[in-house]
Amino acid sequence: MTSFQSMVLRGLLAIGFCIPAGGHAVAQVPFVPPEFYNSIRPDFGNRLPLCILPESATARQDREAAHEIAQMLLLEPEIVEIDADMGMLDELGIWPVIFEELAQSCLGVMGVQIIPGEVTPDWMTLSGPYFEAPYVLISTDPDVESLADLPEGARLGVPLFTPIDAEVMMTIESGALGGVRRLPYDRPGLMASLMRDGELDAAIVWAPHLEQSSLQPLDFFKGQGSVAPLRQDTRAVAVLMREQDQMLRTMIDQAIGALETGAER
Repeated sequence: MTSFQSMVLRGLLAIGFCIPAGGHAVAQVPFVPPEFYNSIRPDFGNRLPLCILPESATARQDREAAHEIAQMLLLEPEIVEIDADMGMLDELGIWPVIFEELAQSCLGVMGVQIIPGEVTPDWMTLSGPYFEAPYVLISTDPDVESLADLPEGARLGVPLFTPIDAEVMMTIESGALGGVRRLPYDRPGLMASLMRDGELDAAIVWAPHLEQSSLQPLDFFKGQGSVAPLRQDTRAVAVLMREQDQMLRTMIDQAIGALETGAER
């Protein structure tokens, strides 16, 4: 597996410093030993244990959704924090850790990005989205309200290996962004540092990342606007489960649907 493929696979996870993979990329699915498929889970009784990814950008929303889903299913919510050193993962990324947690510690993993058309491991399935937030454009110029307002040669930070990055590249190639220069970044902290050092004039960032403590204070930009005219303007997250847990997925999807219906009333 190449380092690029590894980055793409790790990118599916919406954790704080790991940027989601682009839907245009075709990645090699990591090998999972057959014996893992036969792992027997503990009996969780009336509990619904759901795992939270370390340093998730949506940690607050993940915890809230985990509690609400469990309560909707008349189960006792339980949050399990995945103990993984994200700096020490091998070329397969976090997938072996995730699979082991699903076999032993929890029934689902919160905070995983939904990317239509993405190639994913055949042992996993995703629920419908329980949280969605917009991408925003931040700029050192308070008068910039959208990508279309960026001047010729503006240096634009874009999250690497994401669908929105792919769209930015295509839009620049079409000439629709008036000579804007794309400068990809692999984690929000790097983007903030580059803006503070004057290396970026603007950046596209997923809104929840601006709430992370590592980016505070938000003194590195003066204006905030939309990513128009791009189509990829939001990002959603879901619950990751094992493929054989289709009944559980149906139950969680029904709970998410009921919560959405209740919120609309």
